[in-house]
Amino acid sequence: MAERGETESVQAVKDAMKEGKLEYIVAKGDKNDGAHNGYQYRRFDITKRTLP
Repeated sequence: MAERGETESVQAVKDAMKEGKLEYIVAKGDKNDGAHNGYQYRRFDITKRTLP
């Protein structure tokens, strides 16, 4: 974001991280033969800089 010049967004993310108000999740829909069949949800600690 910083490289694209989105300085306000970068600052908002940094502030949220400092305040403990940032949550990083990955949500993926399950499908079976094209039909919706629930979802998978994973939560990550962004401060550990790990990828899903």
